[in-house]
Amino acid sequence: MDQFKILPLDKVDEPVIPDRLFIDPEYIKELSESIAESGLMNAILVRPVNDRYEVVFGHRRLLAHRLLDLKEIKATVRDLSDADAAILRATENIQQEKLTSIEEAYAYKRLKEKCGLSWEQISKRMGKSIGVIRRRVDLLKMPPSLQEALQARKISAAVAEELWPISDKTSLSYYLSFAIDNGCTKEIARSWANEWKNNQRRESDAGAQGGEEVSPYQPKPYYLTCDVCNSAVELGQEVTQRICKACHGIIKQNM
Repeated sequence: MDQFKILPLDKVDEPVIPDRLFIDPEYIKELSESIAESGLMNAILVRPVNDRYEVVFGHRRLLAHRLLDLKEIKATVRDLSDADAAILRATENIQQEKLTSIEEAYAYKRLKEKCGLSWEQISKRMGKSIGVIRRRVDLLKMPPSLQEALQARKISAAVAEELWPISDKTSLSYYLSFAIDNGCTKEIARSWANEWKNNQRRESDAGAQGGEEVSPYQPKPYYLTCDVCNSAVELGQEVTQRICKACHGIIKQNM
């Protein structure tokens, strides 16, 4: 049975294995200012561990209290096993879309490997298909550069999946930086990956036939995403206009 308590802050510990890989200090500062002004609106959830308490969810609220140098915090206390705490924490964060794709992938992996849940059980708990969950976990097999971009929310999981087949590190780095700097849709990322594969095939064929080697530095077409129709437009063929957001919205509505 849940119990509501006002706990001494020095008796509350952070999660042993937090779902978040990074917590933005600026967010904690803003949250602490809100708590200082209006108080804590939602109590954190903790579980008893020996004579102390571990946060199940409400980690950032705990950090904000520490930043304010407060002595107490509102908490709901619930008896939970290690597995139940991990499941509840992951469910709360994933269903409220609080995690990045990489953090979500690690959460599923922990539920599978540490808590012994099957893919079917995780699927039911999270309300997501087994296919979606396994695709998320597969993100952890990607090159570090793609994982870092996903963690920083610089590209989408769909774009990362399309760029993944580019096995040459230099080429992947180039396409990835272009996607981050200029924006990229799934379709454009796929066209880049296909272009890279075709170049690899041509170079392989030329080498097998003893022909002239294709230079990797020869000019290649690169693409941007059209802000209006979201289709690919070759770099250099785009048109730049300075318009306000309202006019941009009207243009898109009338397309």
